[in-house]
Amino acid sequence: MLGRVLLSIPQGLLQGASYGAIALGLSVIFGVSRVTNFSHGALLMVSAYLYYELFTRFGLDPYLSIVVVAPIMFAVGYAIQKALVTPILQREKGTTQDPTSLLLITLGLGYAIQNLFTMMYGSNYKTLNSKASESYFTVGDGLFVTQWSKVIACIVSFLLAGALWYIINRTELGKKIRAVSQNRDAAALCGINVYHVYGIAFGLGVAAVSVAGASLAQYYFIQPDIGTVFATKSFMIVVLGGLGSIPGALISGIIFGLIEVVGAQFVTSSSAQMFSFLLFIIVLFIRPAGLFGRKK
Repeated sequence: MLGRVLLSIPQGLLQGASYGAIALGLSVIFGVSRVTNFSHGALLMVSAYLYYELFTRFGLDPYLSIVVVAPIMFAVGYAIQKALVTPILQREKGTTQDPTSLLLITLGLGYAIQNLFTMMYGSNYKTLNSKASESYFTVGDGLFVTQWSKVIACIVSFLLAGALWYIINRTELGKKIRAVSQNRDAAALCGINVYHVYGIAFGLGVAAVSVAGASLAQYYFIQPDIGTVFATKSFMIVVLGGLGSIPGALISGIIFGLIEVVGAQFVTSSSAQMFSFLLFIIVLFIRPAGLFGRKK
């Protein structure tokens, strides 16, 4: 039993890193604009289908497709912010800082996207059989075996987190993003176009989840409901790590992955997810701001 548990740890790290990568975009959006994007899972699904189409129609490797898909999804995120989110923020600015109607707008958008893709592709599962998904990373004489796509996904997760951290903490754009996230009214008085910064942050968040989708599409089935599978877990990871914390999202994702994979050695896989929910509840009781969140 001990040997099985030890061998499951690397698999849990790989799975958890993928969870963290998916949650990073959600953390960026909430950290800047305080908008809870309930269409996050649907946008992940859209990116997965884009990678699938580019691979099946043009033979373009999913990792190379990132240079095509990420800018497209950035533009989609920016457009969503400008067309749907900004008008509500402007309309309700005098009544509340974080309008509840935004939750309904993004939730409705998520369902609309999901149903649109169901009409286009049906509900059948699709698989993206790339070189990375069909080759295996092996340690020892078959002691540990996993798909290369999962190993690359882990590497991409850390690179993505590092890139987002650098943009927010070491660039001129990052200064504006931090200023707006701290006090948007004061930032506006300093000459910063608040809603433009919101659009960029939303675009970055959607582009980030599309990068995570490049790896996900290679080892997980592609189907219109795929976003639902990861959306709830992403929200839990973001809250557990601390709303708006990039390191918190990645580390919490790894924690979730470890708990689920190691827990599956003692109970069924579906039952093991209960441990993640239990940890989530315990942490919120002890530290409501999350593991890396700041108390206000």
